[in-house]
Amino acid sequence: MKTLKPCRSLLALAGLAFTVALPAHAADLTVTAFGGVWEKSLRTCYVEPFQKKTGKTVDVVLGTPAQWVNQVAANPAKPPIDVFLTLIDGAEDAKARGLVEKIDPAKVPNLADVPEPLRQVVGGDAVVLHYGAAGLAYNEAKIKNPPKTWAEFIERTLKGEWQAALPGINVASTTPTAVIWNFNDALGGKVGDISPVIAKMKALRDSGNVIFWNDVNQFLTQMQSGEADIGIYWDGRAWAARDGGFKSLNFYYPAPGGVVSPTVVQKVKNGSPAAWEFIDFLFSPEPQSCWAAAIQYPVASTKAQYKPEQKARMPKLDEVRWPPFAEILAAMPKWVETWNKDIGR
Repeated sequence: MKTLKPCRSLLALAGLAFTVALPAHAADLTVTAFGGVWEKSLRTCYVEPFQKKTGKTVDVVLGTPAQWVNQVAANPAKPPIDVFLTLIDGAEDAKARGLVEKIDPAKVPNLADVPEPLRQVVGGDAVVLHYGAAGLAYNEAKIKNPPKTWAEFIERTLKGEWQAALPGINVASTTPTAVIWNFNDALGGKVGDISPVIAKMKALRDSGNVIFWNDVNQFLTQMQSGEADIGIYWDGRAWAARDGGFKSLNFYYPAPGGVVSPTVVQKVKNGSPAAWEFIDFLFSPEPQSCWAAAIQYPVASTKAQYKPEQKARMPKLDEVRWPPFAEILAAMPKWVETWNKDIGR
């Protein structure tokens, strides 16, 4: 969730700048995806209907933004990926390396139904597909009076009122904004000085009342096993887990608000021309409605339809905070170095 050239240093420092095996580029195009319900929903709402409609085949590659960008950078003339579905940090890194094209509205007619602010991210090299926000997921069978603010969450965790689960530093999609910036902001700190959050994180670690998770599915395992009672998580994933059977899992945004994270779409330079057709399909009302219902995030298309009960759960813009992504990116090498030295998780 960053911007400009230092992104490469950030992603490497976060321990994510490595490559993964990709499928042979035999399909008409290859798109990226995060794991779990995200991948399943992508296939159901976008990939399978697109294949049925067009007759074109689509491969899906799992991984992280750093992995995908590095794969394309290794062979930019014949990229193994055609469409990035990624986070702001990965999108900025791809832009900085010259790996993506400007989004062309003439090739994506459905952008007419996307609000202008969501079309003007990463300098026009990406479009927001949906956005979610980090908040607190908790087991309501164990916690009857959840903290009203982020500062209260920190203090009551220190007192040992519950066992909390927090993302570790290697969760580059979450920790920089949802933990470091979020806690630091709640504690009155600034981007250039994270000493408030580092001091609290050291105390939390030493209290024995915090465990760390390193992927989004691990958090749910910790909650279901009873290792943790409450922790930072993403809204859509939390609601999907509740609807999937984890009935005691609840979710909310402590004051002064959740921490937003948009997922964006990019067209890889020199990739398949079919990528434009797929991107346009992504913003069609029916697939967007399916996606919103499946992952429970608000989507970009103004023509998308929502289930009333899900709409009520989705973050409103006045309930979330937009981190200063560019400032965070510039500060991240120092942040990660400090975290690794002082926290080590």
